[in-house]
Amino acid sequence: MKGRPMRRIVTKKSNRAALASWMLPPPYIRNPELARPSTEKKLFADWDVSGAGKGRLDPSEETFHFKRLHFCAYHLSRLYRRAERSPRSKRIHRAYCMWTQRYHAIRERLIEANLGLVYDLIGRSRFGNLDRDEMSSEGMMALLRAVDTFDPWRGFRFSTYACNAILRAFSRAAMRDSKRRNLMSVSFEPSFEKSDSLDRRRDDDRNLYRERLRRILDANDAELTQVERLVLERRFPSDEERPRETLDDIGREMNVSKERVRQIQLSALAKLRKSLDADAVLQ
Repeated sequence: MKGRPMRRIVTKKSNRAALASWMLPPPYIRNPELARPSTEKKLFADWDVSGAGKGRLDPSEETFHFKRLHFCAYHLSRLYRRAERSPRSKRIHRAYCMWTQRYHAIRERLIEANLGLVYDLIGRSRFGNLDRDEMSSEGMMALLRAVDTFDPWRGFRFSTYACNAILRAFSRAAMRDSKRRNLMSVSFEPSFEKSDSLDRRRDDDRNLYRERLRRILDANDAELTQVERLVLERRFPSDEERPRETLDDIGREMNVSKERVRQIQLSALAKLRKSLDADAVLQ
C-alpha cells in the first residue's frame, strides 16, 4: 500500500429521528483488508474489555491496534447504514454500542501509549516564546488528530507521523504568537522580560510525577505488598500534617529490626521507580 494516497471515508449523517442520539461513525481509511470476512476474527480473537493493556507499545503492536481502530470505524459505518433501514432493531443498536465502546477503548489506549511524545518534544523544542501550557494543549490536539488520521497500511511508524504533526502544531502556534506580538507591541518594561518559564516547567514536571505516582499507588500497578505499602505510608505520609516516622519507630511497631524496615522501604521504592520508568506518559 506504500505510495497510494490515503482516502478517509466519512459516513453521512442520517436524517432519521431515531438515529439522532447515535454517535456518528468516525472516519476510517479505506483498505481491502477491512472488507475481508476473516479480518474481524484476526483482529479481535483475543479482545478483552480493557482494550489491550497498559504502557508503551512496540511498532508491531501499534500497527495492530490501529488496524483494530479502523475496523471498528468501518464496522460502525456499516451498522449505521443498516440502522437507517431498520432504525428500531435492538440487535443493531446493541452491536453498535459494543463496537463504539471498542473504538473508544482502542483510541484511548493509543493516545495514552503516546502521550510521552508530546512531553518529550516540549522539552526538546526551541519555541521559547511559547507558554508551556499552550504547547501542551497544541501538542495534545495534534496527537489526537494524528491518531485519527494515521494509516497503518502505509508502512510508517506512528511515532514518526505523530512527531511531525506535533512539531508542525508548535510551529503554527509560534507563528500565531509572533504575529500577535507584532500587532500588540508595547514599550520595553524590564520586569516583563524576566521569565519564570524554567521554574514553572520544573513545577509542572514535579506535579506530573506526583500525579502519575498517585495513580500507580491507587491502582497498585507496582504490585506492592501490604507491608511495603504500610512502610511507605509511615515513612512518606500522604497527609502533609502527619509527621514522618523513623525506621526505629516502625521497626518497634512491626517487631522487626531497623535494618529490615530499611530493606522493605528500598524494595518498595525500587518497584515504584520501575513502574514510573515504564509509564508511557513520562517517557
